[in-house]
Amino acid sequence: MASGWIDNGPVSLPPRALAYGVGAALFPIAAAGAGLGWRAASRPPSGPADPNAAAAADANTLMARPLVDITPPAAARVAADDKSDSSDTDSAKAADLAAQTAKAQALQAKPTGAPGDIDSIMTSASERPTAPAKKGPDEAPPPTPVKSDVPF
Repeated sequence: MASGWIDNGPVSLPPRALAYGVGAALFPIAAAGAGLGWRAASRPPSGPADPNAAAAADANTLMARPLVDITPPAAARVAADDKSDSSDTDSAKAADLAAQTAKAQALQAKPTGAPGDIDSIMTSASERPTAPAKKGPDEAPPPTPVKSDVPF
């Protein structure tokens, strides 16, 4: 291959005939792969319609079952015969909900005070402050000069 300065710059290129030959050889392979893919995509499914039918035909196949059967939760029973108290109960529930909503809105609208010290905010009233930690002595130098074989 030529590696000198040619029309394309200082780039090594294969001969033109070799490039066209490889392209001509790859084209039929690509066309055959596309044809096989199109055929596989347009083919109707060959498996059974019911997935359990194939498993039932094989005696050695185990069917998947859940480990625990979870029963659905039972619905709350509502007394159907006492219709007169339902309006009183509903109005009491609505009044209770309105009171809770008003209390929550009042708490949210209340301006907060100055943040202050984080330790005083996070410390409970029953908690005693801890004693300050004792500062240990610094590391003492070795008692005698250590002779080393290191030259520096």
